[in-house]
Amino acid sequence: MSIAFHQVTEGEFRRLAETNTMTKILAQESSEISNKFHLIGIDQVNGIGYAVRHGRVAELRVWRLDNLINQARAMGFIKVDVQLT
Repeated sequence: MSIAFHQVTEGEFRRLAETNTMTKILAQESSEISNKFHLIGIDQVNGIGYAVRHGRVAELRVWRLDNLINQARAMGFIKVDVQLT
């Protein structure tokens, strides 16, 4: 199954997490900035991926892994897959 990706703001990402739309999240290492990660949520039922972007520009947000994990915990996730480049 192919996945269509959408860039959403952090607020929209949190709303999707609260409604249990995303069934899986992962931390994808940035190919441009070493040791920084993008937050990706996957809606496995509908085949949609959501990547967190900056609020005012169409660039993906990046976090240190420890901060990204804290974000995921705050949204109620207990598991985060990590993908390295």
